Amino acid sequence: MKKKIDNNTNEDNSKNAKKIIRRNLRLEARVTEKEYFQATELAKTCGLSISDYIRRTALGQHPRQRLSEREIEALCSLADARGDLIRIAAAVKSIQADKRAMYFSDTRFVEQWMIAATQLINRWNQIENYLTE
Repeated sequence: MKKKIDNNTNEDNSKNAKKIIRRNLRLEARVTEKEYFQATELAKTCGLSISDYIRRTALGQHPRQRLSEREIEALCSLADARGDLIRIAAAVKSIQADKRAMYFSDTRFVEQWMIAATQLINRWNQIENYLTE
């Protein structure tokens, strides 16, 4: 009994295999010691090897720096604040129009609302100022 060879299986395996890129050519540039260490530090902050960093920048890409722990914390706080605003908006929309009018005609309610909203806005501004420093 002869075995039937399925050519499709080999083709499928080759399609699923990750394409290997072979980089055989080299680019060289002379730099000062200061420039070398600066490039090395920039590569580290982006989480790349010096070779990957230089290749990307030479090809016109702008590798992004990794976020610091404080920046990640600030970003999470910003996401939490966004969630709070969405929940507030949903809560207000879920109240019937006549009751909503009643609540917002009450000055104590509006005052408490403004205090809570101001705290949220102030925190948002703090985060934004930190990220733009």
